[in-house]
Amino acid sequence: MTKEQIVESLFKVLSENMSLPNMDKFHSDARLLEDLALDSSMVLHMLMLLEVEHEMAMDENALMNEDFETVRAVANILYTGQNLPKHEKGLEVYEDVKIHCVASNLAEVVKRFPQLDHRILYFAVSDATACIDDRFVLRYHDENINHDIFFNWYERLYGMPIRPWYDKQASKEKNLAILESLVQKRAPGQHILVMLDMFHLPERENEFNKDPFPHYVMLGPTNDPDLWFMYDPDYRWEGVFNKDRILNAVAQPTVSGGYVFSEQGARVTPVEEVIAFFDASVVPNANPVTDMIRAIITAHVKGEDKNGEPLPLENLIKAVEEIPVMSPRKYAYEHGFAFFWRELELPEQEFDDWCDVIDELAKTYKLIQFNAMKLAVTKKEAFAEKVFQLLDQQDEREFKLKQRLIEVKDSWAKTMLEPSDTQQLEGACL
Repeated sequence: MTKEQIVESLFKVLSENMSLPNMDKFHSDARLLEDLALDSSMVLHMLMLLEVEHEMAMDENALMNEDFETVRAVANILYTGQNLPKHEKGLEVYEDVKIHCVASNLAEVVKRFPQLDHRILYFAVSDATACIDDRFVLRYHDENINHDIFFNWYERLYGMPIRPWYDKQASKEKNLAILESLVQKRAPGQHILVMLDMFHLPERENEFNKDPFPHYVMLGPTNDPDLWFMYDPDYRWEGVFNKDRILNAVAQPTVSGGYVFSEQGARVTPVEEVIAFFDASVVPNANPVTDMIRAIITAHVKGEDKNGEPLPLENLIKAVEEIPVMSPRKYAYEHGFAFFWRELELPEQEFDDWCDVIDELAKTYKLIQFNAMKLAVTKKEAFAEKVFQLLDQQDEREFKLKQRLIEVKDSWAKTMLEPSDTQQLEGACL
């Protein structure tokens, strides 16, 4: 059971079984006593109902010794108490790093099936699309950017059908009406994905302080028609929001998009589809993010935009401010290495070493942004040279990562696709 499912069960117990009056304050970080008015006896009542009604038993040692201060604390204890298989080193980083909201939402549903592997989806994250506008400003979100590689491949990878419900040719009012109907009539095992502007939900985390802040989340109904449940796997947040507030965030002109998908048909990914998706996702002979940053620096040093208009060097600070949105995507390489490493039973120490390289790759972008800022302010050529040097180092680092990742993918493919010696012997005896 995923943490999202545990939090959803907590909400059902408190709102339906215990009829708690202030469920509009329920979310992952809500404090049980101060926000939800649950005293120690009520917390025990809640834990008892989770075990009896939802078969989520709390370990007796944890029951006696743990502090249940927040919804998240309870969910974490219940989650770790499931005796799940131990993850490879490095994967815990995803508890803190926001990598890609589309991949996180789709992967969350895959995680509900132990026989499926969500890490395959992350092949497409490290080189995920971004763009540079006419003024050489880096953009993680733009009308020309799509996430089709995730949506077009999802059913091929996992067998779960997915379709767009948002009609970009229709009015906002019509799309909002469709969304309301989908949430109200959501069937079991169905998931409703929508793009909204998080800037208009100030209670939610906006660590990049962006306006607008386009972001994908999943929505579901509650037993109160004025409250909707919001699932945000990328930020590890679940909770309720007033329906009208959510609709207002969806109604913003800065966002448009939504999909509906079902757990029906879930199956293990065929080997051929794993290989094809990897090949469609990983760019072997280029590093798009590094290439875009290099083009931005070059254009600002030259002082000319795509239309031949003057481009002041001081604009560079604004031009690279979305680097922190892009750089965490490089941690997705860990998923790729972990997937093939486990299958091939390769040495753990080498995996750890590659995790260190991935960490350095992701963090060096901060150094690049910092020196780009100094270049914008001082206009000193030395800082331009420093940035280009760092970008060259990034290329060297990432090409090595990709080369090794492709090597282990090819080894895995050969192992999975070639008939075994036993099969060959059996065939020879026929």
